[in-house]
Amino acid sequence: MIILHSNQLFQNFKTTGGTMSYYYRPPKGNHATIIFFQAFGGDSDYYNFKTVIDNLSQDDGILTFDYLGYGLSDITDQPQTLPNTVNEFRQLFASLNLGSTVIFAHSIGGVFALYDYLNFSNRVIAFVSIEPTTYEVVHAHPQGAELFAEAADEFHQLTPDQKTARQKDLAIQGDINPLLSAEDTAANTKILAGKMYNRNLVAQTQNWKAILKPIANQKLPNQLPTLLFSTPNRQAEFKQSGYVTQHPKSRVVVLKGNHYLHWQYPKLIATTTDQFINSLG
Repeated sequence: MIILHSNQLFQNFKTTGGTMSYYYRPPKGNHATIIFFQAFGGDSDYYNFKTVIDNLSQDDGILTFDYLGYGLSDITDQPQTLPNTVNEFRQLFASLNLGSTVIFAHSIGGVFALYDYLNFSNRVIAFVSIEPTTYEVVHAHPQGAELFAEAADEFHQLTPDQKTARQKDLAIQGDINPLLSAEDTAANTKILAGKMYNRNLVAQTQNWKAILKPIANQKLPNQLPTLLFSTPNRQAEFKQSGYVTQHPKSRVVVLKGNHYLHWQYPKLIATTTDQFINSLG
């Protein structure tokens, strides 16, 4: 079923926990499908990565999907656990009968993608990530869940007009990819506004330790090529993480900027990603 939104780009898929929204562009020839796993936040996966997608080869397959509780997907009643979250989008992946795939994950998306790869994936040829979440984050930000819950409670006490005023500032506050066109910014702002501080996001922050625990000591296998984009102050953390393998093609690319490097260097990241994939033969 097609959603009448943004040139009818998005389709719906019913999972056991709710309806999931996704965008899929099949690959051409023998190219792989790049699957994008987004960070915590609730906006559209497609718009979050759109400026990277626009700079990738048109022969690449593209799959973006909104986790339940995010973007245009349903809010779910399923407990917010790592197996439950991955099981939902696994159903979507299976329905599309994907061939060779490349994982492209940002932040908490790295956790979902790592668990997915280690437990389900058998056609992944490479793992690309931008500052993927490591288990150390629960120790680095011990008050994060409490602060998010407080902000959510404050937001839900606002009047409808106050909520609308707060939501209009999302792009200005830096919660939306700043390189999007005005039309895409408006579309993604509307999407994010509809998911702000929903119960699934609150539950995720409250359950971070439990969600991250299954990948605490997990590592990608050395036969898998990995490409990781990092800011300078985190490169040591990532080089010791489970996201970087000893494959001869694996590498860490260091870029000055913030956690959302794909909002600052979309063309460079897209070009580097395509070159990396092509180098695998």
